[in-house]
Amino acid sequence: MNRIHRERRVFIAVPLLYLAGGWAAIQAQALLDHRVGDTATGLSKLGQVSGLVKYKGNDLYRWVLPNHNSLRAAVDAKGAVVYLESSWGHKSDETGCDLAGLKFGATTLADLRKRFGSNGFAFKKRPHMTNTDDGVMLLNSWETGNVVVTFYTRIGPADYAKARTSGESDAGPDAKLEAISLANPGYAKSEWGDRVYDPAYKKIEWK
Repeated sequence: MNRIHRERRVFIAVPLLYLAGGWAAIQAQALLDHRVGDTATGLSKLGQVSGLVKYKGNDLYRWVLPNHNSLRAAVDAKGAVVYLESSWGHKSDETGCDLAGLKFGATTLADLRKRFGSNGFAFKKRPHMTNTDDGVMLLNSWETGNVVVTFYTRIGPADYAKARTSGESDAGPDAKLEAISLANPGYAKSEWGDRVYDPAYKKIEWK
């Protein structure tokens, strides 16, 4: 009798999970169907690893995908994924991200600001802007659900120089999406320190 009651409670709980939006939360915030908090075994679906290094007790993996994009993952000592990063290979505009409407090489920082209502936040120990061989990379983060999402946008040297010459300090309209990462908040704080928020900042919905 007790077992029947337990089974009935489980059967009833499943629809309630759907009604509460729990299933959507489980499915959300993914890069190529992989999520922060997953076990490392699920990463095997990506095929042969292109690179593996050790860093501060974590395993850092990298895969180069058939469309030339890449996926990176950091796995902690307990076997849990604490960081994921989908990067553009300049061949396909696919982001590998289940957040609709984003395209590598096309979505701009201005688009992201408009969509999310703020400039997000930065980290005290991680530069918001870094110089690269092919321009300037801008990093803008938001919190969504229980993870930190960071959008990496790049503005080319010619556009950046033009903006500087014209006195226009905002590279948002010309900075194009290059990468997206998801991080465990604890991992993010340990790596990059405390957050520095835009005054208009608010958490975002992943949809």
